[in-house]
Amino acid sequence: MFNGGAMLRAVIKNTRIIDGKSFIGMGLLGLIMNLRYNPDFKGAFMVLMSLILYVAYAFAINNCFDVDTDLINPLKRNKNPIANGELSFGMGILSSVAIAVLGILFAAFLSYGELLIYVSMILLATLYSAPPRLKAQPILDVLSHGIFFGAMPFLYGAYFDGVLTKYEIAIGLALLFYSFSMELRNHLEDYESDLKANLRTTPIVIGKSLSEKLVMIFSGISVALLLATLNVLFGALGIMVTGIKVNYRTLDGTVVFLLALHALRTLLGA
Repeated sequence: MFNGGAMLRAVIKNTRIIDGKSFIGMGLLGLIMNLRYNPDFKGAFMVLMSLILYVAYAFAINNCFDVDTDLINPLKRNKNPIANGELSFGMGILSSVAIAVLGILFAAFLSYGELLIYVSMILLATLYSAPPRLKAQPILDVLSHGIFFGAMPFLYGAYFDGVLTKYEIAIGLALLFYSFSMELRNHLEDYESDLKANLRTTPIVIGKSLSEKLVMIFSGISVALLLATLNVLFGALGIMVTGIKVNYRTLDGTVVFLLALHALRTLLGA
């Protein structure tokens, strides 16, 4: 018997919005930093909705094509309604496409440049998860994730005023490098299940030890860039402490704190 309510819950679960909150936050940061230059709150609403739909699509389409690995990873299987049988693959694809189209419609109310960035994000997120599955190709997995789930959401929000400054590009680069480290962390978390599924992710090809070192290097570069754009001396300090090993929670907290400082600095016109 068809249960529309259960299917809707499964479709919503498939978007994993809570897991994607940090990526929505990246886009919102760019938007907030530019609202004072373009106080168009209707447009800001369109950006917000399209960002939420973009992240929902990226996670949903990823779930559709991650069934093979999620089936052998208990933690991931519970988050993937397609892997645990709550949602069919066909409905997963159909609902994902609907989310992407709706997001593009919201972005279409913005400038041509905004729409172009948004469609590029959708395309790259698709290629990352669906065949040719960039996430299963060493090096390309890290590079593509850094672009579509790091720099581009921020630049999408930052282009709200129709201009990308050197300052905004520098922050975009910081998020690019931090997204590199996040992708490596994700792959390290899935290392055993990816190995069993015969995937060739970057950590499987270069090894756990080097991957863990690269996580710290990319994170350090990100922190150094965020400090340097606040103050050159701060940036030098960031480079000096790059080699210090800290836990991931501390790194995440540091990056969030620095991004909040940048947002506050812009809002205050400093």
